[in-house]
Amino acid sequence: MIKLNKEGFTLIELLVVIAIIGILASIVLVSLNDARNKGYDTQIKSDIAQVRNTIELCYDNQNGTYTGCATLGSNGVANPTKPACAGNYTLTGTATTYAISAQLCSDSTKYWCVDNAGNTGIGTLTAQGGSCAP
Repeated sequence: MIKLNKEGFTLIELLVVIAIIGILASIVLVSLNDARNKGYDTQIKSDIAQVRNTIELCYDNQNGTYTGCATLGSNGVANPTKPACAGNYTLTGTATTYAISAQLCSDSTKYWCVDNAGNTGIGTLTAQGGSCAP
């Protein structure tokens, strides 16, 4: 009588394991992308906070006016290096107001906006006319 040695796995068993690993890997990659975009959003918020601080220092140096302060790249107001997924930083202002905003990476329809009145938050519009529009 011939005795069969069954060692190893069948092709079906191997394919099932590969399919399960593929499904788990795709779930991890989606979660990783979300975490990366949230990290970019944090970078955008930090960049805008730094620009706000610089503008306020410029305001003090200009004797109480934002004239010349609300331009990225002038009077010490640096133009932040934005993440690839973000839109451009938008800075608008007058002698008495300013607002800066940038598109968020986690939701391309939302913007992070900060203005001189202390308004800070997420909106659907960019900074316009020196204030954050809702």
